Amino acid sequence: MDYSDAVLEATPERATKLLMGIGAVAAVRTLMAEAGMDDDDILEGRALLLDVLAAPRKTSGGSADTDDARAQRAATAELDQWDEPNFARYGAALRRRFPDVHVYVFKDLAPSTGTAAVQGVATFLTRLDALESGTDPDRAGAKQSDKKAVAFLGTRGLDKAERKRLKGLVDVALGPTSPLPAQAELPEAARRREALVKLRGWFDE
Repeated sequence: MDYSDAVLEATPERATKLLMGIGAVAAVRTLMAEAGMDDDDILEGRALLLDVLAAPRKTSGGSADTDDARAQRAATAELDQWDEPNFARYGAALRRRFPDVHVYVFKDLAPSTGTAAVQGVATFLTRLDALESGTDPDRAGAKQSDKKAVAFLGTRGLDKAERKRLKGLVDVALGPTSPLPAQAELPEAARRREALVKLRGWFDE
């Protein structure tokens, strides 16, 4: 019979309970004897169980993580740390010198955490790009002052290089990341499965 992995992996615990129950309760042992189970059957089950326990499941030892996934988490954490102090800093500068730009950039935008922080920084950068390029039709009459506002932020540390760095972090945080490499089944795993199949056959009988 072709057993699923879940059925096989549940068998050692069930077989252990069965063997212990037979040995601990005389009435159960009597019923099993009347059904044809003798000492040899019990010894066979015990031997099969011990064989399974002696062949623990093993993998190829590969990490359950990837460099991409670690980089994604690191980028998310960095953006999470960046948004609160810098939204406050650049927001204050725009509010004082370019109030209409402040309203545009920070509309429905506030510091957040985790994935929401990534989204917030991405929104912030996209709006600055629109101001710098003058591509937002709703601000067609404010292109000159918009560019001045972005240039002013550059003098406060948010220059093109810093914005490019932040965009890179956003790209990493949004993925994609690589899947785990395929892991070949080792001989130990094959031997364990064979032992489990034998134990399950005994248990079902």
